[in-house]
Amino acid sequence: MSNAEAAGAAAVAVGYFLKPPVHKLLARLDLAPDPDPVAHDVRTVAFLEALDLDPVDALGADAVAQASAWTSASSWVPFRHRLRAASALASRRPIGSQSRMITA
Repeated sequence: MSNAEAAGAAAVAVGYFLKPPVHKLLARLDLAPDPDPVAHDVRTVAFLEALDLDPVDALGADAVAQASAWTSASSWVPFRHRLRAASALASRRPIGSQSRMITA
C-alpha cells in the first residue's frame, strides 16, 4: 500500500468514525437537522428493492413498515436560508441601481 492510499484510507476511516458525533454536535447547535434513525432504513429498503431483494429478510417487518410510513422532517430550515432571511430583513436598503432617482 502506498503512502497516498494509506492517507486516503485513514481519511475515510476518520470521516466514518467522526461523522455521527459531529452531526450530533451540529444538531445541538441547530446547524443541521437531528439525526433520524429511520432515514437510514429508508435508504436501505430502497436499495434492497432496487436489487429485487426482500428488505423484510434483512431488516425485519417493523423496520420496513416504519421506513414505508416515514416522511422527511420538512420543518427544519437550513442555516444558510435562515442567514439569508435575517440579512435581508436587516438591510432593507435598495440596490445601487434603484437607490438613485431617475429624472428625465
